[in-house]
Amino acid sequence: MQKQPMKLITLAATVFFIILMAIAPASRQAIAQEVATTTLSAYDAIDSEIKGIDPTTIDAYRKGEGAGLALPAELNGYPGPRHVLDLADKLSLTTMQRAQIQALYNAMKPQAIALGTQLLGKEAALEKGFHDGTLDEQTLQASLSEIGTIQTQLQFVHLRTHLATVKILTPQQVMLYNQLRGYASGTLHAHDQMQMPTAQPTP
Repeated sequence: MQKQPMKLITLAATVFFIILMAIAPASRQAIAQEVATTTLSAYDAIDSEIKGIDPTTIDAYRKGEGAGLALPAELNGYPGPRHVLDLADKLSLTTMQRAQIQALYNAMKPQAIALGTQLLGKEAALEKGFHDGTLDEQTLQASLSEIGTIQTQLQFVHLRTHLATVKILTPQQVMLYNQLRGYASGTLHAHDQMQMPTAQPTP
């Protein structure tokens, strides 16, 4: 009877490996890089300035980077402005497209930095409360509520910018972006076909 759970675990691991191998190599690498910057390592976080948050994530919040918050958009065909600008030449962005996307990025960045800084402050206060033994259920709930509110605002800032970015690009540019980022083989997503059938870059 004790062998059954082990068999199930082995089977699950095998299925996961098969699925992973079926994903395009570029996709595996891109997703792995995103996850690597957002996956919390308990060992890395022990000596972090805020216990429970690894240094890479702290640095990303301070710089206004996505830190994995934009993955729901990024992995579903909604490009991020920073990556689009980095790939501007390969995507053949027009001068107007560059200016529009740069404006989106410039508007998003300070908001993300401000919210990321606030979030780190609240997380530091939470960690200190546990360190000092000053938390009770009421103060813990209030602290977590504040953190949750800021996290929601921060993710909204990132995802909203992805929503705006995709409207500036043509379906062909979105398809190429997905290929360059390793997310897709070139198939247009539903939103490309339905929302942007007439989109053309402004010269």
